Amino acid sequence: MAVKKQTFMNGVLVVMFSQILIKIFGFVYRIILTNIPSFSDEGNSYYGSAYQVYTLILAIATMGIPNTISKLVSEKMAIDDKRGAHRIFQTAMGLFVFIATIFSASLFLGAGAISTNILKNPGVKYSLMALAPAIIFVAMSATLRGYFLGMQNMMQYSKTQVIEQIVNSIFSVVFVVMLTGSSPEIMAAGSTLATTLSASVAFLYMLKYYNKNKKDIWEDVKKSTKYALESKKQIVKKLISYVLPISFASVVAALSGVIDIVTVMDGLQKFGYDLQTANEKFGILLGKVDILTNVPLALNVAFSVALVPFVSSALAKGRKDEAVSKINYSLKTSTMIALPCTAGLFILAKPIFELLFPNATAGAYLLQIQCWMVIFSVLDQTLSGSLQGFGKLYVPGAGLLVGAVTKYILNVVFIPIYGEIVPAITTVVYNVIAFAISYIALFRILKQKRNFKNIFLKPILATGIMSISTLLFYKLLAYFNISNSIDTVLSIIFAIVIYVLSVIYIGILNEDEIKQLPGGNKIWKVCTKLKKI
Repeated sequence: MAVKKQTFMNGVLVVMFSQILIKIFGFVYRIILTNIPSFSDEGNSYYGSAYQVYTLILAIATMGIPNTISKLVSEKMAIDDKRGAHRIFQTAMGLFVFIATIFSASLFLGAGAISTNILKNPGVKYSLMALAPAIIFVAMSATLRGYFLGMQNMMQYSKTQVIEQIVNSIFSVVFVVMLTGSSPEIMAAGSTLATTLSASVAFLYMLKYYNKNKKDIWEDVKKSTKYALESKKQIVKKLISYVLPISFASVVAALSGVIDIVTVMDGLQKFGYDLQTANEKFGILLGKVDILTNVPLALNVAFSVALVPFVSSALAKGRKDEAVSKINYSLKTSTMIALPCTAGLFILAKPIFELLFPNATAGAYLLQIQCWMVIFSVLDQTLSGSLQGFGKLYVPGAGLLVGAVTKYILNVVFIPIYGEIVPAITTVVYNVIAFAISYIALFRILKQKRNFKNIFLKPILATGIMSISTLLFYKLLAYFNISNSIDTVLSIIFAIVIYVLSVIYIGILNEDEIKQLPGGNKIWKVCTKLKKI
């Protein structure tokens, strides 16, 4: 069959590389938009507010689709029931497109009421209307992605996301530039229209790939006849039974962003800011701080995506030890990503802001606060993928819900008193609570001792070495007063080198874990040579 599957680590690296590209493009275009004077922080506020509402509705309508389909398809593929896997895909496409169409129409027609009555920000209306059609295209793409993901084909899952982000990034900037001279809310609508365009392009790409492999797929389907054929009614029931709890987690996660929109704008005005100033302050959080703290999440999302089909497949074959091994490896790697990223954002917050946002450097202190959410959010991603693979679908959502309720209460009470610092703090609290609940739940399922030394203590030590070294290095460069841009870039490169060397010398990854990587034998040889130096 033309549709190829990848090994676990190959799959992880494929998704990780694609997410890095996605974040680079997303990062660049948001920075460009932020630095366009007529768009700036006010435009970011309209854009970010609309996008948070869109994300919430998308979570309700589509977000659970890829993981649901990948889990069900991977279970069928594990027992070689390819006909059953394809029937799940066909049924899911009809069901989810129907649901998405209803939500798309509701958002388009209700954009005015949502922006005025809920968001208290009428200018968001046009951005919401521009985003509405994207929901249908995302639903169709998500169904196709879930099908190929369930067959452990991470490449197409990743390629379509990269294509979508490239189109979105380019046309967001193009549309905003074309609308220069218009009001910030119209420019924001132009930027969000690019999202709809990119979603349609992503779907067409996935459809083209499916049609290209359709002949091979159907040949496999025809050969797979030894299993009883499930009715569409049975499949719909199964899809709904899985998609509801998975979507629940996505909905609650998206709800956290909407909580900020609903509470922050109102709270900042009660704090004493006028509407424009409140938009600008909120735009700093949405358009700058959130962008930077979301980068590490993109690096780690590969593990949460890859874990669901791999754990589900291993359990379907009765190989629990294999599933547990993958989970422990993923947790360790997630920790190795989260800790240095958090430390780097904290130490270099001000110079990073000055490098990326030369026209508007305010907000570095907010980054220093909110960056601590990275540790807990990254680890929670991996824990959620693990729990979904074990069929504990409601647990991640329950943790996020408790965190979201706490966040809402704290925002309402404290933003009118302390201003824009509060949402940065409550974002950290929200992620801490979600992580704690998922962590306790997973290790109760695994019934194994927590290996704190390997998973946490060694990465903490490596991060500590990196942090102290990088701070001293940046201070040394700053002393010579060459250029903030050069100092910051060199410090980031220095931090990466020191951290990699620390990981090698401390021995965080053992020989077997390194050799799981593509080219692992060569990497192990290099690590061995470096240790001898």
